[in-house]
Amino acid sequence: MYGIAAITAKNGWAMALAGALIVMTGLSVLALVISQLHKLAQLIENRRTAPAQPDTPPPAEKTIPSFNIEEIKTRYGLMAQQLGDSFELTRLYHLARDSGFPHVHLSIRSLRETGQLVPLGDGMFSWQK
Repeated sequence: MYGIAAITAKNGWAMALAGALIVMTGLSVLALVISQLHKLAQLIENRRTAPAQPDTPPPAEKTIPSFNIEEIKTRYGLMAQQLGDSFELTRLYHLARDSGFPHVHLSIRSLRETGQLVPLGDGMFSWQK
């Protein structure tokens, strides 16, 4: 018996398929290992060169800046004279930000909480008389 009949009779097709699968699986595993080799090298490198971490003190607590409401009232009052008797807070905010005032949101909030800015309704505000 010769040729295709001999291959079929002795399970040649199954052995050929098994051999091809073994080779492809081996090459896939090898490609995966090679593609991840840089991570292993980086891990080894970092472990060798990592200096001992000194004990650092915990970060200081954040403090809210203190405000002098009279100074803020004076600065914002002079600036708000450009806006007229009634104005929107967004206009005041943009004017203060463009003038370089620090902590614009906190300043406007403190002016509202202390009653220096009086709401008129519909998003309009005026200065306390």
